[in-house]
Amino acid sequence: MSRSRRDQILAAALAEFTAHGVAGASIEDIRRRSGASVGSIYHHFDGKDEIAGALAVEGLGSYQQGFLARLADARSTRAGVQDAVRHHIGWIAEHRDLARFLLLGGDARATGTTQRRLRELNRRFFAGVQSWTAPRVRAGELRDLGPELLTALWIGPSQELARHWLAGRIQMSLTDAATELAGAAWRSLKTGGD
Repeated sequence: MSRSRRDQILAAALAEFTAHGVAGASIEDIRRRSGASVGSIYHHFDGKDEIAGALAVEGLGSYQQGFLARLADARSTRAGVQDAVRHHIGWIAEHRDLARFLLLGGDARATGTTQRRLRELNRRFFAGVQSWTAPRVRAGELRDLGPELLTALWIGPSQELARHWLAGRIQMSLTDAATELAGAAWRSLKTGGD
């Protein structure tokens, strides 16, 4: 029951943050929407900033776990590159409010604890991506671009389109663009040939 109540609080907070931003939402709004008591909220979280931090950590962790799983399950380098882009697009489309919070939520304030947790998540994630890409670079299947440029070419176009979609500036189906974005990522990362 305790985990369920925590999840209810997080879901209510995400709805409030989506509607009003972190700064505009209140603990009372979150309490009312979640049905939790103020005591229950403070049992799970130290305050609104910690709730925002928990959403960031859990959302990013979910996204990264799925991305790495796609790489682990890939039958080929091409499939891994393209499936990771499809995961990126699919996760954002499926978790629209959480993705908006993570990518556009500019007013979220991360506590020191949250910052450490996010850094650790990112360290493990990029180490996992690097352990997948490095042997493929050595084998001549992927261009040797360095992790920053490789990531920018791989996910950058999808990320940019997703930001516009999340902000409501484009109306096209994000998932309809996944095949084209996946193909473009592969063409930009592969070493010649097909």
